Amino acid sequence: MKSVKARGIVLREYEAGESDKRLLLLCKGYGKIVAYARGARKPSSKFMACAQLFTYADFVLTQGSNFHSLAQAEVIENFYPIRQNYDRFVAACLIAGVCEKTLWENLDCDELLLLLLKSFSNLARGKLPTEQIICVFLFRFFTFHGTAPQVDSCVLCSTPANEMKGGAFLSPEGLACCNHKPHICRPVSAAAVAALTYIQKSDLAKSFLFNAHENVLKELRQAVDFLWENYSQST
Repeated sequence: MKSVKARGIVLREYEAGESDKRLLLLCKGYGKIVAYARGARKPSSKFMACAQLFTYADFVLTQGSNFHSLAQAEVIENFYPIRQNYDRFVAACLIAGVCEKTLWENLDCDELLLLLLKSFSNLARGKLPTEQIICVFLFRFFTFHGTAPQVDSCVLCSTPANEMKGGAFLSPEGLACCNHKPHICRPVSAAAVAALTYIQKSDLAKSFLFNAHENVLKELRQAVDFLWENYSQST
């Protein structure tokens, strides 16, 4: 049987049989892969460490007729601190769930894998607010899928965001001034627009690093949730 070497992360784990696990992996160069880890639930299993949720590892997979089986694995990072904090664990599950629900198998997703790793690294460090990490992940996720809204100017009249009088409104297509307020939108403050613009235009590592008041983070979360709802309805 053919063997495949893949570096990836465990998005989800399921119990299978008496002592096995079925793993959903996101792998560089391969995208989403389902793999079976034989005996991974046994305390003595060589797969016990690598078959844990959120674990980043080098996997060797044996390709069968209908599924892959885990043959070898070497852990690179287990992001264990995430599992020690409930809020960060929930955030990581949300992020992993977005990847699980939106990716096809064998889809090139190296850019998204890097975003996922940066998000998990920040969650594990515990230095940034959880809401901030979720907002950055989701907004960069829209960029990956080519559905990120324009946020630096009005999508209809090109008025710069910092020159809009009467407020700004966010729609799935992008920012709009009060003169071109779309039917489906939500108001956004100047501080939230500035944060979204920073997230969109910064390189990946720096996009997580900004200071925002708690109220602004709450507004950002509402904005990305609004965008996610519209994205989910359209796909």
